[in-house]
Order: sequence, then C-alpha cells, then structure tokens
Amino acid sequence: MKKLLVLALAFMMLLSVIACSNPTTSDPTPDPGQTNTEATPAPTDAQGTEETPAAPSAVRKENLVVALQAEPQTIDPYAASHDTTFISSEAIFEPLFKYEDGELTPWLATAYEMVDDLTLKLTLRDDVLFHDGNKMTADDVVFSLCYGATSNFTSTLFGAIDTENTKALDEQTVEVKLLYPYAPLLEAMASHRCAIVSKAAYESMDADAFGRAPVGTGPMMFKEWVSGDRIELTGFEQYWGEKPAFDNMIIRIILEASSRTVELETGGVDIAFQISPVDWSRLEENPDTQMLTGNSMGMTYLCFNNSNELYGNELVRKAIAYAINVEAVAKTAYQGQADAADGFMARSIPGYKKVGPWEYNPEKSKELLKQAGYENGLEVKFVTFQQQYYNACIEVIQSMLKEVGITCSIEMVDLATFTSMNNNGELPMTVMANSASIPDPASALIAWPLSRTISLRHNDQHIQDLLDQGERTYAMEDRVKIYAELQDYLWEKLYLLPLAFPITGYGARSNIQNFDFVPTGIPDFAAITFAE
Repeated sequence: MKKLLVLALAFMMLLSVIACSNPTTSDPTPDPGQTNTEATPAPTDAQGTEETPAAPSAVRKENLVVALQAEPQTIDPYAASHDTTFISSEAIFEPLFKYEDGELTPWLATAYEMVDDLTLKLTLRDDVLFHDGNKMTADDVVFSLCYGATSNFTSTLFGAIDTENTKALDEQTVEVKLLYPYAPLLEAMASHRCAIVSKAAYESMDADAFGRAPVGTGPMMFKEWVSGDRIELTGFEQYWGEKPAFDNMIIRIILEASSRTVELETGGVDIAFQISPVDWSRLEENPDTQMLTGNSMGMTYLCFNNSNELYGNELVRKAIAYAINVEAVAKTAYQGQADAADGFMARSIPGYKKVGPWEYNPEKSKELLKQAGYENGLEVKFVTFQQQYYNACIEVIQSMLKEVGITCSIEMVDLATFTSMNNNGELPMTVMANSASIPDPASALIAWPLSRTISLRHNDQHIQDLLDQGERTYAMEDRVKIYAELQDYLWEKLYLLPLAFPITGYGARSNIQNFDFVPTGIPDFAAITFAE
C-alpha cells in the first residue's frame, strides 16, 4: 500500500507540472523492484473475514433501460473498438483491478507482485463464478490476457504479454510474462478492455457466437439479442459481489439523437448516450432529467489513408489541412461542445503537448496544390457512416475545401461496411475519433503503432521506434520527453489532422444516483442506485 501511495503522489505531482486535469488518476506504473504489493484490500472485521458489502439501494427497479445510438457488431470487448460494444458489455464482464478514488483496488485479482521488469504475479479471488456456472480460475485469466494480446483490437494494450510463457501457477495464481518492459500494464488490467472471459464457453463456440452471447463474471448476464431493437441482460444470481439495484438491463437501439432525448424525457429509457448538444441545456433544466458531462480522453481527426497514392503525398495532406479552419470545424460540428484540437492526445493524458491547432491559410493551400500538380483543382472523396459529429465535421470541411478548388464527394455506408473497408485499407479519407481506454499516452496514441495502423497506414518506422521507447520506459518523467519528441514529429509529417477535443456526456433520469461522468464514456452501471 505504501508503494501505491508513493506512486499516486508522484503521478499527481507530474500531472500538475504538465497541466493535465485528471485528479482521480494515480500512476500504477509497476516498479521492477516492487514485491509483495497488494491492491487496497477489502475491509475486514475483527476476525479477519471479509466485511459484508453495504446494503444495496432500498429502491429497486425491475429494468434499467439504456439507449444506444447504434447496434454493436459484437459484445465481445476484445473483438471491437466501438463504444456501443463496451457499454453493452460493461456489466457482463469484469477486469482484474478497478480504480476507486484514484487508487488501484482489487477486483478479480486481490494482489500483485512485480517480480522483475518482465514478470508480474497475480493472486485471484477464489469465489468467482462465470455465468455458465464454471469457477473462474487462473486458466481463464491466462486465456483472457492472451486473447487480448493477440486481438487486433486490444493488442495495443496487451501486446506486451508473452503469450507463450504466461501461465497459471495454480488455480488462483497467474504468472504474467512480458516480451519487453511495459509501463501501462496495471492501467490496462484495470480497464474495461481487460474482460475476463470463460475459457470453456469461448472454446465451445466460435468467435462470432461468443460475441453474440458472451459469458463473463459480471453482475449481469446475457439473455437475448433482438437484432435492430435491443439487447437484454438479466441479473446473475451467483454473482460474488454486491448485486445491482435492478433485476434486468435492457439496451435499446435508437438511431436518432432526437428520439433518444424524447425517450429519456418521457421515461422510456433511464439513460441515453450520444445526446445532441442542442438538447443538453433542456435536459439540465428539466427536473426529471440530468446531464453528466465532462472532457473525454478522445480526439476527433481527419484521417488520411497514407497508403493511398493521393494521400501518401505530404503536399496534398498539408494543402487539405491549410484549407480547413480547425477552430470553426470544432465549434460548428460540435455545436460549441468541443475545443479545437491543438495536439495529438487529450489534454488530460500525461505527456500531452500543445503543437497546434493547424494554421488556416487558404492561399498556402492553393500554393501546395500547385506544387503537387493540382493547380486546376482536385477531386476527393469521404467515406463515412451514420455518426452525427463525424458527418457534421465532414460537411463543414467539404465547404471549406471547395473554396480552394478541392471538390469533395461524400459516400455514406453502414457501420459494418465502413469497418470492413477500413480493415481492408479501402477508405480514402474520413473523419474518425480515438479515445484512450486508459489515461496513458500509449493508449491515447492507439492509432499509430504499425501493427495497428489500420486506418492511417503511415508505414513510418520512426513513429514505431518512439512509441516503443515510450511504453517500455517505466519512469514517467522520461516517458514525457519521449512522447514530446514524437508529437513534434507527428505534427511535421501530418499523417492525420487533429480537429477537436470533444466535451462528451450522457443523459439520465433524475432519480438515478451514484452514476457519475467518466472520461472513458463507459460508466459503471452496477453502482447505480435509485432515489425514492
């Protein structure tokens, strides 16, 4: 505990130096010399037995109804990168640790020991069951961590894990081996991306089937998925912890933002995500509703496919960028609920550096177009899917590009098609967003590793070298210097154009309590209580 407190104090001092604003985050960077380190233990009584959890809310509801803006492709957190997946699966799965009041606390793991800079030993709870009735053991944790390490969607968080040598020492002890030192390891294990899945259930299905009916250890278990309409979860009677104040969780798919707002106002749903900013003040003023808002850990950006001959030309990328008034895009597209992006990761992330915003200079844009051989104009195309803010950005950019002789068409596809085109390198140019899963620069720069650069396809080894140095260095003060150099280089090359740091939020009925805004956008549903 003493080590954790020292780490937390050091991290808070660092945050104040680099002007970040995430007061509830401590630095869990494992110290290679750290041994016999326990996460904050659960309270105990005089006999040393675990204290009975506080009684749940006296007010119970049969159903907690949540409205999502789109249907997830899967509810397997290792097989997707969209928030609809994480919101739908948050109550189904649990991580090894959690953060409570800024401290790393036990969850499915009760303690850890950093044996050396490549070895982490975990001790697990021995009273946890999966929804299929099987007891959670070290084999399940090993399977889950190795799954995370090999998935394209989570390898940036867990790819440092040595899958060949990570093993169960006994039923409740895991030895995690690393391929190289990895600073954000404990942060990753405390995130919603560290979902401990049932090895037996996963292996008895194919991957797609598991994603449609997953098996975890959380307080809610999967019940039914009605495509295009809803996903139903029900309470897990054998859950090891405190049970939620509701019996069922119904996740409704409501595509229109205005419809989600109306459903929230009329009580058709209890919580609604992706509320249009024009409705925020109305929900705040309504005594029956509330808005929970704050700075996200995300960044919206103009994404160039750098493997495309046109966008692989630095002159073209910068010509497009000079034609765009980033301040106006952020203000207009997000209706005042975003700041112009002046860096490559959110300001709340340790190591953030201000390098922009990019200069708005239409004449310089025309000059670069001429140098690139497009003096008489250029035709470009956006491919996008139904996403309010992305599409608003694209429409504003379209009109700006027209002013310098760049004709821009827009092709709208469904999310599945967009994802397939992205994975296959078929997107020319689009607007996207990245949101860090954990408050760490390695996570905030998730788009950049060569192994994960699905969208950008920059193929720049220098970027990878700096990313490797950053995540393999345990001392945060040294990491900050490395990431500063990287951000300067990214600004010089401009493989993508940062557009906006969104202010994000979600709406809820006013009787919902113990439900706070979280920068990840993935709240803890099980903690919810209800007012009389």
